[in-house]
Amino acid sequence: MTSMQTTINQLQTLRDELTHRIDAIEKDVHHKNEPVEKDFAEQATQSENDDVLHAIDDEAQLTVQLIDAALTRINDGKYGICVSCGAEIPKARLKAIPYATTCIDCAE
Repeated sequence: MTSMQTTINQLQTLRDELTHRIDAIEKDVHHKNEPVEKDFAEQATQSENDDVLHAIDDEAQLTVQLIDAALTRINDGKYGICVSCGAEIPKARLKAIPYATTCIDCAE
């Protein structure tokens, strides 16, 4: 298996995990598996929990978008090139964040 195929597999696996997480959050936030609490204090706690879940969901959805963009860059032959300055993104950065769009200098 080539290193690019390994990267593709890693991105797809991460995408699948995040998509599963998004689906689980969606069910939990809409309380599809349980009724909404009747007690006001419990509703307030549930609302706070929902806020946290929404933040996690937003982050997961953003990461899925970044993964999709990385997969597109791979198909276009532009993967590993900084979208800001055009420099090569260091392999260590891509290993840590395979969907990175910028080199370290541009990210800072």
